Amino acid sequence: MHEMKALRPLALVGGIIGILFLISLPFANTPWSIPFFGTYWGKKCTATLIAAHLEKKRARIPDGELRELAKTIYEASRSYGVDYRLVLAVMEAESNFRQDVVSNKGAIGIMQVKTIVAREFSRQVGIFYKKNVLNCPHANVRFGVYYLSWLGKYFNTDRAVLFAYNVGFTRARQVIGKNSEPKTTYTQRVFEEYERNCTRLPMDETVGSRQSIT
Repeated sequence: MHEMKALRPLALVGGIIGILFLISLPFANTPWSIPFFGTYWGKKCTATLIAAHLEKKRARIPDGELRELAKTIYEASRSYGVDYRLVLAVMEAESNFRQDVVSNKGAIGIMQVKTIVAREFSRQVGIFYKKNVLNCPHANVRFGVYYLSWLGKYFNTDRAVLFAYNVGFTRARQVIGKNSEPKTTYTQRVFEEYERNCTRLPMDETVGSRQSIT
């Protein structure tokens, strides 16, 4: 009997810890949730969903690399303030999730990044520029997402940012001077896929698109 009474405080503490753990999960939007657990599990769950999305899209990434790449997509999107669901839509339009693609204009990899972008933003991204650096999917993603974020400083809408990502900064500035909301086959394709992603994947509450889908 005395042993049972001695164990009751331990059981109570264990129960409290369990409850606190559960309410800290990402789906518990309560004011008393624990930020550490919420952030950790939010990251883990979202990265898992991204990996599942890549698998469903038959991304040509080795199995052992795919889950690590999903983490890179999530982390780069959070770091640079870009909705990861938009990043996934850009990847599909640009390369159909293939890292081995090189365009006739020299764009490389899963996000079709040009070497001039990698050279220009090497310091900001924190990746030393060298030949073939964009052949690494992790570097390719980080440069591509950073470039989307950088373009967002010069263009007011997501559609304009996408247009600039597709045609280049200089060309976009010339065209958007006449048409502030460019609607091309490319931007429409990305937006349609982005809209589908928004129904399939949860929003990361720390990052949001600056413009709603209309």
